[in-house]
Amino acid sequence: MTSAKKIPNPKYIAKDKLGHYITKQGYCNKLFYLERTCKDLAPDERKAKRSEQETPVWDAFLNWLSGLNPTKGSKLEKAVNYAQNHKDSLQAYLQDGRCELSNNAAERCAKSYAIGRKNSLFHTSVDGANASAIIYSLVETAKANNLNVFQYIYTLLLYMPGCKDKSAGMEHLLPWSDFIKEHCTGLIDVENVTVENHPQLPF
Repeated sequence: MTSAKKIPNPKYIAKDKLGHYITKQGYCNKLFYLERTCKDLAPDERKAKRSEQETPVWDAFLNWLSGLNPTKGSKLEKAVNYAQNHKDSLQAYLQDGRCELSNNAAERCAKSYAIGRKNSLFHTSVDGANASAIIYSLVETAKANNLNVFQYIYTLLLYMPGCKDKSAGMEHLLPWSDFIKEHCTGLIDVENVTVENHPQLPF
């Protein structure tokens, strides 16, 4: 811009509309605060605490929402309609203590895949894209279970061939199994733990 005349004036939010944004943000902040207080609880305990503390916040929010009368066609009307039309799915996490309030964790996992995809520039085939997605899924799941990623992938490559006809063995290779936790939380001796010489699965 070469002239001050070309600089647009800042858009101010009217005080009556600003109150709606502040109130809505207050409900969201309270929900996220309550989530932080129960993040270390077991799923059943988290579900019970959510039912006790967060359900009333949702009830108050939806009650406040129903009292709004936004201008037709405005962004506020779109936001109100969206919240009302999706209120059941927005509260679905309350039914399962393993679920999160937001998809932030999933977004962070997807970011690593996006970075890897960008670094490799492109996939030359559908099979290549599928293989990449599988590997990244294994990597992120290993991270989520506090495993040594390299060791987990190495262990899978060691044991998967022996599980082709023994589906029960696959359960021992899941990232949360006791066998994997025992073998994939430290460093592996790749010189001695080989295809020819490695412990057998406990089944």
